[in-house]
Amino acid sequence: MTSSNFQAIDCRSCGNLVWDGLSYAGVPIKLDTGRLSLRDEIVKLLTGGRTYQIHRTSVSFQVTPRSKAYINAANPIVLALHECYPMTVFSESAPDYWGQAKQELTTSEEVPF
Repeated sequence: MTSSNFQAIDCRSCGNLVWDGLSYAGVPIKLDTGRLSLRDEIVKLLTGGRTYQIHRTSVSFQVTPRSKAYINAANPIVLALHECYPMTVFSESAPDYWGQAKQELTTSEEVPF
């Protein structure tokens, strides 16, 4: 069952790793995991594809459709709507777009006081 927290799953049709979740409007959506550059996004839009910007949440992320008004956003994370293509990579893992969270202090020796 699709939820508002995006999860990495294998596409049932093509077997590639995709993000599965609900869009900002509550519509089920599947996105490719590859981050698009501005050039890639423009090519995707000119060829009739749809792109979405992702926004971090405490559990996963939410998506909003990209529009011309937001194309100049600073360092956006943009993903394309999934279109099935032949499987190319086996044992692929989901990318971490925001990097690792900072490690919490675990011992009193690390506290500077």
